[in-house]
Amino acid sequence: MIIDTHLHVYADDESLFPYVAGGKPARPASVEYLLPLMDEAGVDKAVIVQPRVYSWDNRYLAHCIERFPDRFTALGLVDPTAPNGPDRLEELVREHCFAGLRLELGWEDDLDDFHGKDRWPLWERAQDLGVAFGILGSAKDHSCVEPMAAMFPGVNILLDHLGGLPLDREQQDSLIKATLRLARHPNVYVKLSNLQGKSSEPYPFRDTFDLAHRIYDAYGPERLMWGTDFPGVMIKCGYANAVELVRTHLPFLTESDKEWILHKTAEKVFRFQ
Repeated sequence: MIIDTHLHVYADDESLFPYVAGGKPARPASVEYLLPLMDEAGVDKAVIVQPRVYSWDNRYLAHCIERFPDRFTALGLVDPTAPNGPDRLEELVREHCFAGLRLELGWEDDLDDFHGKDRWPLWERAQDLGVAFGILGSAKDHSCVEPMAAMFPGVNILLDHLGGLPLDREQQDSLIKATLRLARHPNVYVKLSNLQGKSSEPYPFRDTFDLAHRIYDAYGPERLMWGTDFPGVMIKCGYANAVELVRTHLPFLTESDKEWILHKTAEKVFRFQ
């Protein structure tokens, strides 16, 4: 079993699923294009993360899950400031089999708002539903996540893309403290995703290995999960090579570690039909 816990898809038909912001992706990224790549690489299931171009309109992801319920679940986008946010979350989970939401720290005017009391109802509903929140943002902002991790232990929190940390060790050291503090909370996980986007080297992106090892030491394999960040992964290495990055190239992983990172951690966190 292999589960890709972080990818994006975009509909070919803009008339059915119009983009709210930005233009059509330069590369093909529909679910029909993705599935043969997954099959070729031996990837059984995937978690689709709502791309920004659709904003709060999650219909294309719901459409993908409805067509391929045995292959996909999703993290949607809901306006966290909206009074009906908790109800929108519940609708996505109960009616469309989503696994939770993505929250973007970069959209906050004031990071203190992230853990403000007006956000608690959304987190309370997520805890009642037993779903996850993916967090996109720089590691410098992770201090705002910690109060919610402590207050809502039933919400699994997923830090995208190696926690948003830079590869430069000097910059990393000044930012990583909040990410390491979050490791004290058992409901916080990290995605080994988008290594190709961080790297300035060719595949297998060895300049990312030190950071990956540092995160591994802090969180352990049972709180790490793998993701490609498709379609971006197609530019630098291709989909199948992204699987081999974990299976073959990360030198510090044992065979047991690889099982956790490639599927067992995801099976703890995500619900698939």
